[in-house]
Amino acid sequence: MPWHGFGEKVSPWWSPPSPFTGAWGTSGRPRRATGPALHRPVLLLWAIGQALAGAPRMQPWATIRDAVAPLLVKYGQVEDGVDGARYPFWALIRDELWTIEQGQELNLTSRGRRPTLESLNEVNPLGGLREDDYNLLRSHPDAAAAAAAGLILRYFHPLPAGLLEDFGLHELLAGRWPDALRPLLGETFKDRDAIWRVYGGQKMAGIGCLADGILSAFSDDKGPYADGRIPDTNWIAYVGDGLSGDQKLIDGNELMAEHQMAGQPLRYWHKPFQGQFSFETWAVIVQRRLRWGVGKDKRPRREFLWVLAPVPSPERETWPAEVLEALDADTGELHDDTDDYRPSDLALEAPTTEESDEDAYRRLAQKAEANAERRRGLKKPTLADKYVRDPSARAAVIKRCRGRCENPQCAGHPTELTTAGLPILQVDHVKDLAKKGPDVPWNMIALCPNCHALKTYGENRENLRRLLTATARRLHEAMLD
Repeated sequence: MPWHGFGEKVSPWWSPPSPFTGAWGTSGRPRRATGPALHRPVLLLWAIGQALAGAPRMQPWATIRDAVAPLLVKYGQVEDGVDGARYPFWALIRDELWTIEQGQELNLTSRGRRPTLESLNEVNPLGGLREDDYNLLRSHPDAAAAAAAGLILRYFHPLPAGLLEDFGLHELLAGRWPDALRPLLGETFKDRDAIWRVYGGQKMAGIGCLADGILSAFSDDKGPYADGRIPDTNWIAYVGDGLSGDQKLIDGNELMAEHQMAGQPLRYWHKPFQGQFSFETWAVIVQRRLRWGVGKDKRPRREFLWVLAPVPSPERETWPAEVLEALDADTGELHDDTDDYRPSDLALEAPTTEESDEDAYRRLAQKAEANAERRRGLKKPTLADKYVRDPSARAAVIKRCRGRCENPQCAGHPTELTTAGLPILQVDHVKDLAKKGPDVPWNMIALCPNCHALKTYGENRENLRRLLTATARRLHEAMLD
């Protein structure tokens, strides 16, 4: 089977049935209050380094204990490294990554979870990687590099100083550990099944891990979620997991929240309309919001909006300053926008009150002005603060336009509808946010696709912009009277 994009032979390690990647790629790894337990990745990294150095596959417990114990203390957040080494020495057997000789001679703890330290020291059994995995690491340095880099990204990110040297991985990965990860940026596949055939993992959910355990977020322009680039920036508004009903912080959304809190990068895959899936960029989550949307059942529901900031690589040193600023400013809190507007404001459901369109517009405009004032008061606004659009402002314009293009010179189809019966309109800022235009209804206008293109690319766009500025002001004031 070819290694996608290289023409080299792929080792069995990459194939979906192999446990070598999947064993530590599972999201169900042990966790502690401060994050995932690091016992197993420490032992695995040490074993990879030993294989690369040509050390024997099977080594005595005492040798492994004395080598791994200080690494557990230094990198594994473990107080007692000697006792801590017991856990992965035994647990990796269940993961089908480790073998032990003389295991039947060991006495287990009262609950039978692992051998007692006294028994291990007395019997001193041999332990090591499975033979096929050891041989693979010895004969395929690229597979060893990818395995080690995946563990570093998942468990030791950002990379601590001295780690590569301490684990015997410096020569293999120094200055290039992110380059060892597969897939590479830009790799393209026909569909999710094709990705799975090469890189394993799950192949259905929009948010999930490949076999290496690194999180991926998949976006399909033809799919049920309204993902997309945030205008005036290359950042991404990514809708959370869950097709119908209010989205909850479980499954893929829970993984996203964990990555947000840890500042952990993920892979972002995108499939344009009639195109193919490509690994488009690495990204970090800089904000989580809650918005109104429509589920697969056509009913309004609350859905997560994850703000993703693209980064050139998983290595933090390569991240742009504005991304680092956004990460520093993000507390991980949920920004709940659903109290600022109602599903009926976006025609997602029938109004439940006798409120007139004018009263609804006043309510929404007032909320948008208050939100804009709050953003202006921020001492150090991030790109998310500047460019993530206020849904109450957009809802006000949707209410104001009554399904028609607001360009008074519209020569197209101002009332044209989609097959779903909704207006084909784009709510745009007259003075762009990038030019410090405010995110409020009097600076916004609803345009049909033709008029939107004229405003953006037309040779008379400046004249049209002046007309739209006056029109938006006039329509805004008329709704307030």
